[in-house]
Formats: sequence, structure tokens, C-alpha cells
Amino acid sequence: MTAIYLVLAYLLGAIPTGYLFARFVKGVELRTMGSGNIGATNVLRAFGWRPGLAVLAADMAKGALVAGPLASWLSVAPGGWVAAAGGVAAVLGHDYTVFLGMRGGKGVATSCGVLLVLAPRATLATLAVFAIVVRATRMVSAGSLAGAVALPALLWLLGERGAPVLCLSLLLCAFIWLKHIPNLRRILAGTESTLSFGERPDGGAGAGAPREDERR
Repeated sequence: MTAIYLVLAYLLGAIPTGYLFARFVKGVELRTMGSGNIGATNVLRAFGWRPGLAVLAADMAKGALVAGPLASWLSVAPGGWVAAAGGVAAVLGHDYTVFLGMRGGKGVATSCGVLLVLAPRATLATLAVFAIVVRATRMVSAGSLAGAVALPALLWLLGERGAPVLCLSLLLCAFIWLKHIPNLRRILAGTESTLSFGERPDGGAGAGAPREDERR
């Protein structure tokens, strides 16, 4: 059952929701737009807030389904090592989806969905950190990096510090920072893309070719 759970967790995480939305709802190839990423942030930049938030919710739902209903269906102990491994599998599926040649998103939303089930209080507090940093910097990447670092500390402070979940949070933090290395370089260089609150991101643009520095 453990092997079945991990395989299903990967395949569920690997569903490329942003790509599917762009392909079948908008009729375009998301990987040729904006940053070229298939995640919710690029959907937001390309199509606006509502599609971006819808894809964000779908990516979070993938993680929550793996840690919740799928784990329950296969009798996986909540908060145990197998459940934590399933969370890793779901995030790896999102980051390296078999459906798009092993190239996917950055795993932030799917990680959040997993941890909302396994450690809801710390994850909600982490979302608050994310929102504050994004609001202050107008950079989703900065909020993601800050939230990834804050999560293990918040797990400890709020008492949700079971060894499997704490180890999971540290591993997901490492994944998120690894996937955001190009963003971190642009932040340090002062060239990272920012959001414009109250209007469509990037002034409604996004259908053009991705900037080369964002594709790397």
C-alpha cells in the first residue's frame, strides 16, 4: 500500500493545472508566456488575478488531497512518515511532472496544500508571512522564500513539531529555495518581476515571449 500511495501521490501532484488551464480554456501554450513556468504566478501574470487564484487553489488542492483523502483511503497514518513521504512525492510530481517532460512548477502551492492538512496552524501562520512579504515587496518569489524559511520555526513554536512533519517542512523548504535560485539572483540584482495590486499584472501583458532571464 505504501508504494501505491507514493505512486498515486506523485501522479496527482504531476497534474499540470496551470498548463491545462492555458491550453484548454485559453487555447495557448503557457510555457511560451511570461516566465515560461506552469505555476499559478505565471498564470496570474498572463491572464489576471482570477485565473491565477483558481490555479493556485487547484495546485493546493492536489497537495491536500494527497495528505488527506488519498492517505485516508489507503489507510496511511496521518502525520506519519509515509504521509510525509507522500507529501514529498506530490511536490516532486508538481516540480517534475511526467506529463510535461519532467519540467513543472516550483512546488509552493502544492507544499502548502500538503501542510494545511498535516499542520494547519503553522501553515496558516506561514501564509500570513507570505502575504505580508508579498504585499511589502510586490514579489511572489520573496514571499515564497520567506514562508519556506518561516514554516519550520512556526511548526516548532505552535507545537506541531512531530518529527515526520518537521522533517517534511525542512525538505520542502530546501526544494523551494532550490527552485527559486534564479529568482533569488534577480532579487539581489533588482530585476525580479513585481505585481501591480489593483490591476492586471504587468499592465495586462503576458502573451508575449518570456524574458530570457526569467526562463533560466
